Amino acid sequence: MAFEAGGEGRRIRSVHDLGVLLIEDDDFTRKLISRLLHDIKVRVVFEAADGVQALDILRKSGEDVDIAICDLEMPRMGGLDLLHALRTATGNPLADLPVVVLTSHREAEVVKRAIAYGVSGYLVKPVSKADLVKRLEFAMQKRG
Repeated sequence: MAFEAGGEGRRIRSVHDLGVLLIEDDDFTRKLISRLLHDIKVRVVFEAADGVQALDILRKSGEDVDIAICDLEMPRMGGLDLLHALRTATGNPLADLPVVVLTSHREAEVVKRAIAYGVSGYLVKPVSKADLVKRLEFAMQKRG
């Protein structure tokens, strides 16, 4: 699995500097969160309906992606499978890409599995603008 280098060279001072990859299979939810991201004025938003599309975007535009927001339950390739692919691909410069998990799950088991893959945050649907900003800022701080 080959990936382009992530946005490590770019200086990120605020959420406005972020390139965000939004991965969500539900069209309504994806459009809603995309609008929230545009409202908070992130630098760029890429959208994918599943993990397969997300990997394709990362191969083509990975250098412009600073953080991913990823649903867990999706057809073809779900969020946990995508996280596994990102974290374990040999020579993957995006292995440390901050990922905020987006889900309607609140069960401890699902949360523990996501944490085991090194997620940078957790958003429970429905997502508010304030929660979204808070999670993006936290993920940026965690990355350093």
